[in-house]
Amino acid sequence: MRLNRIGGVPPLVTALIIIAFIVAAGLITWFVIYTTSLASKKAILSVEGGCYVIGNTLYMSIKNIGTLPFNGDLSVTLKGASSTYTGTYTGLALNPGQSKSIQITLDNSPSENSLSGVIEYGDATIKVSVDVIKG
Repeated sequence: MRLNRIGGVPPLVTALIIIAFIVAAGLITWFVIYTTSLASKKAILSVEGGCYVIGNTLYMSIKNIGTLPFNGDLSVTLKGASSTYTGTYTGLALNPGQSKSIQITLDNSPSENSLSGVIEYGDATIKVSVDVIKG
């Protein structure tokens, strides 16, 4: 008596499909772990508390929440209703977890009550909103 073998998948093909699936899952897992660890191994700065301008000086606290030390410069661009204000802080050094209060001299004194803008460092940008204190 002869058995009908139509439609069956040979065991070798099944084994190759399983091996290909395991290899693909391993490559996807490696890619996710690699990109996540690469993104977390850098200096990441954040602004703590509020940002204030008195006269033409910006007062703020910066914290390194990344895993590597930061050594570099900050560039600030603030926009109001009528003008744009810029400033630079050079030589900022922060270890991971460390914070520092800094003062940045702007090119003019703002006439608005509040400003919005960005702080640029390296290849990253932080958005900030700033209150102007007049006295």
